[in-house]
Amino acid sequence: MQEWPVEVIQHIRKLEGKIKNLEKENKEFSKENQELKEKINKLEKRLRIYENPHTPSSQRRFKGGSRGDNPCGKRGAPKGHKGATRKVPEPDEVISVTADECPFCGCNPGESKNVETAIIEELPLPRKIKVTQYEFHMYECQNCGLRFTTEHEDYPKEGVFGVNLITYITMLKFHLRGVLRRIQDFLRHLCGFDISVKGIHDVLLRVGNACRGEYHRLLQRVRAARWRYTDETGMRVNGNNWWLWNFRTDTDESLAVIRESRGRDVLEEILGEDYNGADITDGWKVYKNLKVVQRCWAHLLREVDSNKNISKEGESLSKEIHKRYRLLKEFLGKDPPMRERKRQKRIWEKELAEIVEKYDSALHTRPLITYLRNGLGCWYTCLLYPGMEPTNNLGEQAIREHVIIRKIIGTFRSIDGSENYQYIASMFATWRLQKKNIFEELEKLLRRELCLS
Repeated sequence: MQEWPVEVIQHIRKLEGKIKNLEKENKEFSKENQELKEKINKLEKRLRIYENPHTPSSQRRFKGGSRGDNPCGKRGAPKGHKGATRKVPEPDEVISVTADECPFCGCNPGESKNVETAIIEELPLPRKIKVTQYEFHMYECQNCGLRFTTEHEDYPKEGVFGVNLITYITMLKFHLRGVLRRIQDFLRHLCGFDISVKGIHDVLLRVGNACRGEYHRLLQRVRAARWRYTDETGMRVNGNNWWLWNFRTDTDESLAVIRESRGRDVLEEILGEDYNGADITDGWKVYKNLKVVQRCWAHLLREVDSNKNISKEGESLSKEIHKRYRLLKEFLGKDPPMRERKRQKRIWEKELAEIVEKYDSALHTRPLITYLRNGLGCWYTCLLYPGMEPTNNLGEQAIREHVIIRKIIGTFRSIDGSENYQYIASMFATWRLQKKNIFEELEKLLRRELCLS
């Protein structure tokens, strides 16, 4: 048998040593790779707490690649936005700045050769609190003998604070989202007005009582609406988990309701047992008891997108659903007649049922197909209601202000406080959506409810 040269044998042994080292490194890398995979899975599970298919787009923290020409997902005006330049206002006062002497030699400079103008906008000094004494005269009619005391339209029937001051306090709380102690400091230092935190709280309770009548009239309009964008979010009362329900109508009226329940009983209470109209909702199970429902496509798109990278079937299903939504939006944009809407609804509902059957056997898409199947018959309701949106985005927009308040206050400290909030917040939300002047509307309501006999 031929023997190998010594140099070859040594080289083979070196290669064998290198192979052993590489095998050892490979095991270490494999172990490290497995540890990293487990760590990634744990981090993804934690991330799903903050971002999942049920997270509204407004609360998503990572929006990269979701804004088309804005790959970083940064907020701001879209590409091509013209912007807006403020118009130069007409001056309320003209101040002529002249000179009587030359700043160099001190002589009279004579007549002005030219005039340069500059307009400055400025706030007047804040007004201090105004104290008014009313003298109500008592009379006895010489003709009929009636005894009566005079009244004044600006004098409140209850309390010692005028309507303007009450409006001011309410706006600081509900429009600027101020906390009571900061409102107290603001009124003291800016207006020279001293009031306790309890005093501010009592003022807001009085405003809530004044809004109660209009709130119940708003409730009747919500019940009679053609359709409502309905949503709910958690809200703490006395440290316990309650729920804030919000109903936004097709005429931009917004009703907030705070209840301990997230169940069917709230819908029956607010909408009545024989409620009419349609509701745009997410997939929460109690909404299936509503008579006419438009399921939210935004929730559906988030569901399919969350699973599109898991399997080929998931990716294919995501593309299919996005295509369906795009076709729906294009069709609605043409504002077709009702006859064509009904025909298209039948066609698309049949095609959607076929998609359910097509992907039902795939293991990874089965939960999505269940979600899709549960909404069959409700994905194209908007075709029968011209003007209705296929998503519940308008409902989520209406509920954002309440979410911000929840983050500020943490919890309502009494049931009365939560009831009072829903009265005032509903009025503010409705006026804001209808582009009304909130200051003027609140003042009119307070004068009507608190002052006029």
